[in-house]
Amino acid sequence: MLGLVACDRAPAAEAPEAPAPARAENPQPDSAEPEAPEPEPAPEPRGVPGGGPDPSTLDGSASASIGSPTEGHLASSVPLPTSGPGYVFNPRKDPSRRYGTWELVRAIIDASAAAHETHPGNTLVVGDLSLAAGGDINGHASHRAGRDVDVMFYLQNPDGTPFDAKAIPIEPDGTGVDYKDLTTADDDVHVRIDVPRTWAFIGALVGDERNHVGRIFVVEHVRTMLLEEGKRVGADKAVLERVGHLMCQPKFPHDDHMHIRLFCSPDDITAGCLDTAPIFPWHKKFLKSAGVKASLAGARSTPRPKLTSTKDAAQKKRDEVGAFDPAVDGFLERRKAWAKKPKTGRKYCR
Repeated sequence: MLGLVACDRAPAAEAPEAPAPARAENPQPDSAEPEAPEPEPAPEPRGVPGGGPDPSTLDGSASASIGSPTEGHLASSVPLPTSGPGYVFNPRKDPSRRYGTWELVRAIIDASAAAHETHPGNTLVVGDLSLAAGGDINGHASHRAGRDVDVMFYLQNPDGTPFDAKAIPIEPDGTGVDYKDLTTADDDVHVRIDVPRTWAFIGALVGDERNHVGRIFVVEHVRTMLLEEGKRVGADKAVLERVGHLMCQPKFPHDDHMHIRLFCSPDDITAGCLDTAPIFPWHKKFLKSAGVKASLAGARSTPRPKLTSTKDAAQKKRDEVGAFDPAVDGFLERRKAWAKKPKTGRKYCR
């Protein structure tokens, strides 16, 4: 549908030939000065896609994240423009869910632009951030304080051409299937993760010292693919080490997208922003240089939203449509092997 925006307009009809100008009855002598042409109107300023301020004109004072990612809110926020160099806010999502801290919005814009510069030809699809005032947001246990964002993997068709990204689970071999009608294989669309571009985005995000990334939730086998790609392209060792610590698979597998969380900014810490563990050594050093110390959120005091598990979601869909196509059943059986949180033994990801 995005392509139709530019392609569904009818071609303009050719303009009729202009008639010859009428001859003036009293022509001016050659020495007469011609009338000064009227000044052309000044061009209208370019708007920000989706409306709102241009994030490049703002700073950290434009937003304030209060409380924790699971129980906090936003005292003020910045909307992510619905599109920019190398990215688009998911057109299937409600645009009221694209608000975050200025730090998060800037980080998305800059990292996607950096990936686009080195790997043009595919687009990052950005999912939910938070509501304008934060707080409860349907379908999420966090995303309440403007520091969380869901990002789709860059995807490709089997022939390597770009595929408009959506939430398609990626298997350990890097492939995935958009099953669409779950009762038949006739409309199945096969894809694969675009590892080089996905790494380019993550490498740019974590490699930018202004971005204080606290966590990247992603399935373990995609984590492995991305780190291998970082090594293959000779990424900075410090960036590779940080990405390795930041990436973890939580209870929900996150095999169809990445969930990125930023730490509280120093100003937001002073205003009451709460972080979640772990606080990495390099982040402690940064906070010390800023004259603040992280405050950690305690145990949750409000009921945790009941979210649909992968198993429950499959059963609900089965109840709606009836028997699944054997290919779908096969995928669900394979998914059991990676859907549970793995025991990695890593210091920051247990």
